[in-house]
Amino acid sequence: MDQAGLKLEPDVEAALAHIAAGQDFLLSGGAGSGKTYSLVQLIGELLRTDHSSFIACITYTNAAVHEIESRVSNARLFVSTIHEFLWEAIAPYQIELKATLMKLLSGENPAIRPGSTVVTADMFDDKVIQYKDYMLLGDGVISHDEIIKLAAAMFQSYPRLRDILRDRFRYILVDEYQDTAPEVVRILLDYLTQSTRKGVCGFFGDAMQSIYDDGVGDIQHYVVTAAVKEVRKEQNRRNPRLVFELANRLRTDGIVQHASEDLTAPNMHEGSVRDGQVRFYYTTGDESRLQDVRNHLGWDFSDVVETKELNLTHNLIAPQAGFGDLMAIYDRDSVLSFRNRIVTFIKRNDDIAKYDNRTFGETVALLQEGKAGPALNAVSPTAGMRQFIESRPDLMANAEARNFREFRRMYVDKEQLLDDKKQSEEELARKGSNRCDFISHVFKIQKVVHLYQQRRYNEFLRHTEFRLSRSEDKIRLKERIEAIVAMRETPVAEVIHYAHENGLCVIDDRYRQFIERKGYLYDRLKHVPFRSFQNVYEYLEGRTTFSTQHKIKGREFDRVLVVMDSGGWNNYNFNYLFEGGGNPTVLARTQKLFYVCCTRAKDTLAVYFHNPSTEALRQAEAWFGADNCVAL
Repeated sequence: MDQAGLKLEPDVEAALAHIAAGQDFLLSGGAGSGKTYSLVQLIGELLRTDHSSFIACITYTNAAVHEIESRVSNARLFVSTIHEFLWEAIAPYQIELKATLMKLLSGENPAIRPGSTVVTADMFDDKVIQYKDYMLLGDGVISHDEIIKLAAAMFQSYPRLRDILRDRFRYILVDEYQDTAPEVVRILLDYLTQSTRKGVCGFFGDAMQSIYDDGVGDIQHYVVTAAVKEVRKEQNRRNPRLVFELANRLRTDGIVQHASEDLTAPNMHEGSVRDGQVRFYYTTGDESRLQDVRNHLGWDFSDVVETKELNLTHNLIAPQAGFGDLMAIYDRDSVLSFRNRIVTFIKRNDDIAKYDNRTFGETVALLQEGKAGPALNAVSPTAGMRQFIESRPDLMANAEARNFREFRRMYVDKEQLLDDKKQSEEELARKGSNRCDFISHVFKIQKVVHLYQQRRYNEFLRHTEFRLSRSEDKIRLKERIEAIVAMRETPVAEVIHYAHENGLCVIDDRYRQFIERKGYLYDRLKHVPFRSFQNVYEYLEGRTTFSTQHKIKGREFDRVLVVMDSGGWNNYNFNYLFEGGGNPTVLARTQKLFYVCCTRAKDTLAVYFHNPSTEALRQAEAWFGADNCVAL
């Protein structure tokens, strides 16, 4: 990429001055300030002026990697996720890697917990340590969580590793640094700085957008001690004036954004920044009136590319998006909660293998036998569990008849339903997924139908077992697809068998093993109408206006509706946000998330709060302006 002749931003010039002086630096800026634009400019200038050096640009997500790669490409530029970057740095050194891994697995409180794997001194002798999406220590396989700890320990223990990395990359640039694990920051700012080789690390991001608990949040300690030089980027290129002025009121670090001096910035119109719109809607009463808010806005909610409604949790979205029944199965099954309670009790008090040949019902009866008072309560359902179980005795009977060993090993989590959500249809799915085999199989059927309906016939033929050998087959195929489309209210098991019998999506070993190993879950899923799976598929493929507030980070849309409902999640509290006070950690976490949500809007921002207090309304008027607060 040749940047010659292009005017560099002042912020980029300041960062380049720090690089020239051999100083690590931080380019910090609010949402919409164009940090990625600055990052790309800086990379281009380094490639242009330093012909012998290589650059590593590392970031938090695959989506961010693709974004950077789409803007700049060069043989001397290596762009990757943080995990891939660290793995490539340590993977060749298997002897040191194994020694470090054994050390982290040892002791009373090991840094890496081995789970059910028995740790022995020779367990890795005949193995090559591999990095995959799951951990299987017995086979020498480690996953995302272990990579960070392992790499930090290796860079701390082996100085030569620091020199090798510095020799390879003169410049290491970290995008969205606030989401980076603290161990990664230690590698770059504590361990690499001890190398005798020259090099600079640069950090790009915004502490106000640190919404993930496992991220470092900020690196102000290094700034205060002058180990890192900070460059502040205070323009705004994305948001209209009313939105970034609201965002300024939400910040707590002193950064105050102003309109960009670049007249070609996206938020400019005819030589000045667009005003945009902000609205604070509120209602009172027993029931939320979210639909009334949507009606009042008058937006085209079918425009899923430029219109987004942001809720805090998937559970709040599921009923509106039409898959509440599936969420109830994967996230709110109290029979499984009771099973977990029983398993925990046994592990704390007994040898769990003693019960492996019994049914779950026999195990519970044996544990409860002869007990009374607190002892009986410990092996009985809680009040909430009991209410659910009494309302669904069929589920409890199903569970009681199952082998305890198989039943306790049946893992069920909402990530198996909702993992790998896209924000748009064009976004690439990340590598690896926690999605369960039943959901994956149904999604194969829905994908085949979608490809056919979109007339993407070549892709369709790659994803189906249906074969076209003569003209009559086309007619038969059309009839089969139309039949599946008409089966929205049909139990999903019938749809699966229809697709199998007609060659559209053949039942494979993964599906059969799911039924065998997760019979209880299968019995719950098989009666669910096909439409619920279709709805969750559309949601996960980014074809709806709904998104969780966390998943929206890094995106931007013309119209954004933010729903102030914590959904019972104690980590967040919107009353704290608007009233002030409360748990400081919860308040800070909520304020940062709200800041991220508001700054997604390129034109119009609407916020909906049901039953706000008088104090909350007073704060809303201060932030949004009294004329922009609307009672419905």
